[in-house]
Amino acid sequence: MNLQVALVGMPNVGKTALFNKLTGSFQRVANFPGVTVEKKTGWVIEDGKKILEIIDLPGIYSLDATTLDEKVTKDFLLKKEKEQTANLFVLVLDATNLDKSLYLALQLRQLGYPLLIALNLMDEAKKRGLKVDIEKLANLLNAEVIPTSAATGEGIKELTDSIKKRTHSLPIYNIELPNEMQKTFRSPEYVNRTFKQIDEILKEVTLSPLRPDTFSQKIDHFILHPIWGIIILFLVLIIMFQTLFSWSSPLSDLIEFVFSYSGELISKYISHPLLKSFLVDGVINGVGGVLVFLPQIVILFLFTQFLEDLGYLGRAAFIMDSFMRKMGLPGKAVIPLLSSHACAIPGIMSTRVIENYRERLITMLVIPLTTCSARLPVYAVLIGAIIPDSPVFGLGFLRLPGLVLFGLYGLGFFSAMMMSLILKKSLPHSSPSMLLMELPPYRVPKLKNLLLVMKNKGQIFLKKAGGIILIISIIIWMLVTFPQQNGQTSIEFSYAASIGRTFEPLFKPLGFDWRITTALIPSIGAREVVVSALSLVLSADEQNMSAALVEQFGLGTLVALLVWFVFAPQCISTFAVMKRETNGYLWPSVMVAYTMILAYTFAFVARSLVTLWF
Repeated sequence: MNLQVALVGMPNVGKTALFNKLTGSFQRVANFPGVTVEKKTGWVIEDGKKILEIIDLPGIYSLDATTLDEKVTKDFLLKKEKEQTANLFVLVLDATNLDKSLYLALQLRQLGYPLLIALNLMDEAKKRGLKVDIEKLANLLNAEVIPTSAATGEGIKELTDSIKKRTHSLPIYNIELPNEMQKTFRSPEYVNRTFKQIDEILKEVTLSPLRPDTFSQKIDHFILHPIWGIIILFLVLIIMFQTLFSWSSPLSDLIEFVFSYSGELISKYISHPLLKSFLVDGVINGVGGVLVFLPQIVILFLFTQFLEDLGYLGRAAFIMDSFMRKMGLPGKAVIPLLSSHACAIPGIMSTRVIENYRERLITMLVIPLTTCSARLPVYAVLIGAIIPDSPVFGLGFLRLPGLVLFGLYGLGFFSAMMMSLILKKSLPHSSPSMLLMELPPYRVPKLKNLLLVMKNKGQIFLKKAGGIILIISIIIWMLVTFPQQNGQTSIEFSYAASIGRTFEPLFKPLGFDWRITTALIPSIGAREVVVSALSLVLSADEQNMSAALVEQFGLGTLVALLVWFVFAPQCISTFAVMKRETNGYLWPSVMVAYTMILAYTFAFVARSLVTLWF
């Protein structure tokens, strides 16, 4: 059994960056037992062997936990679940924000934890003139204190060595928090006494005080401005979506060439028509039709991680707080909504930071309207088919496809706001929560961390492609290929055509024939497989997909399909997570019903308008 070490600390103390530095690329993401909060684990490798398992716990301000993810960390600390174990807890403190970081340290010390403390972000603290008497701080906290910096690597070796020494001799913690202690933690007297104790500690250990972060203050003068801040936010988003197309195009072309060449190579050496069709149409074109969009998805994650590491995402939440409150959403909902643009599942899970259940429920219900990365391949194919790659206003860097993609993301977000306003007026009222968040200083994102995030996200997508997308592609190939007529494949008489024609009357007003309805069915499992499903039912590879769509469907139908995916219900995994988070089928069913109605209505309106005008 591996020795287990858990990292604990407040949000934004550099805990995850420290985790990445300790574990490198030896990481995996799962869920905590019994809950859907993300659990990140990694390993310290020595001589090719895993010697330490590191667990990155969700951020927590104090043991008086108020949000669900904080409660997970609290339960882990107090060993509420038998499966949750650790030989050692490393408390990560922010050297630039010691007055708040020390609160949790004093609580853990009061409970008798033999703490190992990583005084992180020391490089930033030194730049701002802070000097701390490390030895005196260690004596006052009765714990070993190691200055660290995940950015520069300072103290990482010392921290690893100290962990290894301790874990060989320490038992697994078994500390309980008595009920009377929990009440004490919530009392105003305890809070005031603890902060007074923190002030006394800081006076004793501070040799040179921390200078104000004037650089961040100067930038925030523009970034947080009520008018300029909104303009800057929109410019950042437009640039991001423009870059998605321009940067990803060469890489997508390369992937497209590799799969196309592989198909041609197999066709040369395999003569059996059915086996050739299975490998080329079912496997290569099926999976390749989705993988060709891997660069766009990875670049999207690169941008979001870059903005988070830079310190901008938290400020985006602050900028949008006032507007979102008018729409019935708390300021804290910005982070779940932004993370939902990667995937709705972690977005729904991250609503646990919202204390008010009504506000949390509204946030979960509108999250499916935000555009997740799984829709990106569908958008890319349809935009490529109906939107010319031409400059806007004669500006070469501003291309029409990127602007349309930005509009689709904006439409999804705007729809989420409108729906939240309706839900605000429909659901029973309760006291609104307040936005309380720590704005981190601006930091230069580290290339290694960005590349690590891209690698992990890319691997997750590839595993998905290697699993569910491959399976669905093979199933669709079988439905398209069989039954054969006189030993020949005829899509018109296939099982796929039978299934599609069953649902065709329902979708006929949208212009969807049996081929599109057949492709829509597997999207229940995963949005992105629609691309490979269409390639199979149209008998077109990724190179000819746009041309085949334009040739076989009218502009109105393709616009309707594009609008359908802005509003359509999310995949079955989202439904399952929603069911788990709300403890029932009622609200997931409401989510599916209203998004289906919106998708059908607006797709019909879009097709009608396009048909009328063109």
